[in-house]
Amino acid sequence: MGFTDQKWEQGTPQTDLHLAIGTDEFVDFAAVSTLPAAPAAGLLYKVVPTTAAAKFFHTPEAPMYRSGVYGTDQEQFGTAGGTSGPSTVANTSGPLALAPGIPPITAANLATVGGTIGGSGILHGPIPKGIQINSIDVIYQVLAVNASAATIGLTRTFFQNGVAPVVTNIIALGTNGLVLTIGAQVQVINVPVTSPAMIVPAQNGDTIIILNVNFTAGAGGTVNFYGCVLNCSYNLN
Repeated sequence: MGFTDQKWEQGTPQTDLHLAIGTDEFVDFAAVSTLPAAPAAGLLYKVVPTTAAAKFFHTPEAPMYRSGVYGTDQEQFGTAGGTSGPSTVANTSGPLALAPGIPPITAANLATVGGTIGGSGILHGPIPKGIQINSIDVIYQVLAVNASAATIGLTRTFFQNGVAPVVTNIIALGTNGLVLTIGAQVQVINVPVTSPAMIVPAQNGDTIIILNVNFTAGAGGTVNFYGCVLNCSYNLN
């Protein structure tokens, strides 16, 4: 029988992914905001006019979701599950039940590296892949008069054929720390995700993330909305 170590898998996510979403990528479903006629170089924003309530929505295109794959090793004469190809037997990632990326070396020789196979710290089966949204920076400026309202929400919607969509809050819609007071300069408000988790797809459905930012300008005031930045961890390889 021949065994081969199939591929190396990244187990620990990187934490330095920033997804910038400019104001022009948001759709204002209230259709009240406008782009400035002549913005300064490098500055692009949408203006929410006095007393108007803008409803900005965006579906981030950049996030890529992976569910992880079985089989970090191969056996030409079948797997531990008695079938050809990757093994889906519980607590195995392939016929050797090796942790991803570990070549066929006895557990005793790996005691100082990862302990025994099956022990704590050793991952088996498909490693969750995807991104984890840790926080969102909201970039805007309140001018002339304090804003009447500002809210942000982030949702995850799960779709299955013939089944009603299931919506889950990542950030429940609310003020979430956004300030309403006049800013002499542009304000960058960080909104954390309370319980960050890796966003991975289920094998029997699809996931779409929707970001919603709303501003209501005060009477005699305006709000300039520049966009958002998603601060993420990622594990895609």
